[in-house]
Amino acid sequence: MANSVFKKDIQKMVDSTKIEQVYSPGRGRRVEPEGGVKKHNERIHRESKFAKENKNLPFSFRKPPKPVGKSKLIECKECGHMISGTDKTVGFVCSNCSKFVSV
Repeated sequence: MANSVFKKDIQKMVDSTKIEQVYSPGRGRRVEPEGGVKKHNERIHRESKFAKENKNLPFSFRKPPKPVGKSKLIECKECGHMISGTDKTVGFVCSNCSKFVSV
């Protein structure tokens, strides 16, 4: 009984709401930051510049280096398991037999 009343109330709420509201492109979707977009961008630039100059971290954030050379398949001499490596691969630990194999 209570479940059917609950379903009717929910259905009434869903029917009364506007679901198919159409927005024009670029209008009403973006929330403007306090003080405007220009001040927001200037604050971000100022804060990142301050962090870069005053943090003196022993490391830096950068993209990882791209692999040099083309990859090729290397076979483990112990068990025959194949792994992917490059021309500069000197050795690896086989994930199948857990032994170090030099190439």
